[in-house]
Amino acid sequence: MTRTGTLRCESVTSLAAARLEKTVAADAVRHNLAVLRTAAGGRRIMAVVKGDAYGLGAPAIARLLVDAGADALAVDTVAEGAELREHGIDAPVLVMDVDVTDTAAACARYGLMPAVATREQIRRHHAVAWRHGTPVTVWLRTNVGFNRFGPREEREFATVLDALHETRTTTRVAGMFAHLPGTDRDNRETAEQVAMFRARLARARTVLGPRLEASLAATHGLLHPEVVRGTDWARPGIGLYGLLEPARQETADPARTGLDRLRPAVSVRARVLDLLTVTRAEGLGYDRSAAVPPGRRLASVAIGFSRGVSAAAPAFSGLLRGRSCPMVGCPGMDCTQFDVTDVPDARPGDWMTFIGPRRPGGGPERTAQQAGAELGLSLYELLATFRMPVRLEDPRAH
Repeated sequence: MTRTGTLRCESVTSLAAARLEKTVAADAVRHNLAVLRTAAGGRRIMAVVKGDAYGLGAPAIARLLVDAGADALAVDTVAEGAELREHGIDAPVLVMDVDVTDTAAACARYGLMPAVATREQIRRHHAVAWRHGTPVTVWLRTNVGFNRFGPREEREFATVLDALHETRTTTRVAGMFAHLPGTDRDNRETAEQVAMFRARLARARTVLGPRLEASLAATHGLLHPEVVRGTDWARPGIGLYGLLEPARQETADPARTGLDRLRPAVSVRARVLDLLTVTRAEGLGYDRSAAVPPGRRLASVAIGFSRGVSAAAPAFSGLLRGRSCPMVGCPGMDCTQFDVTDVPDARPGDWMTFIGPRRPGGGPERTAQQAGAELGLSLYELLATFRMPVRLEDPRAH
């Protein structure tokens, strides 16, 4: 028995997954959660499941993480948090992106913890809490250089603290967090932003109380020990699936923090639908712009631009029976052709792998980093861009 991620209709999911699927290995996710907690020095883990858990199916992934010991969850929007509650997940949930006026009441109704970064947002949640007679728990989001939400200057930050102090009977502040934009590129910038965060945390504790908690490190922040020092929470995202951005591995040594022990948890594959041997020099597909010489053998594979394939041939490739096969021509809506001339035993119904860890007994590995580089996508974008049914592979569910 397997649990399904993004689609709720079992029959529709099974039909779609017969052509292509993403698979999440639950045991690898559990292992990665433990590795990340160790790298964070035993701090509590707020697992980030925003964007439908990066396209992996937030309800199923969130349940897996909570059952595995995640202390809290984080999403981007109130709608994402409400979906978790509708699926019976009662763990604490932080809404990281400050939301709009119309969703403040829903945030309270579903028992979510909104991020606040301005006086207006504080007053919005204060008004809801005052009407219902129930205090709201919030997190203060501060800006130390990410420059997406919240005041950058100290004077503006002070006005936010004043507003939280003024509404302290209805607005309980659980903690303060920030995002670091440059842990992959600039260690000096990261160090400066960490120092700013600590200074603001000290200031916030003088106004809001010494028990105010703090969170600064996401997955890649754990590569820098100074990022977690003095904090209470880590907020890993793609690290839960065994992924580190290649450029970020150059700024710090994963082995020093134990992140080299992360295991790839995600596989992506699609079926070979048909095979064609080119017998004459002519173009392929709608625009017929791809000229393929006679004698080449092509496979039509059930993945296309509606599923996230946007690269130009031959940048993108897949593994078929252990051999790399480049894309030919332009991707179609749900079908793209690949050159399988070097795979003479290819057959319709075979699975072509686009992301897949090395299997027991050997065989090549097709990494998410390789797929991302070919498509020109970060790992964050890659997981969400590959839009297809998700299967949670969990031996404990049998």
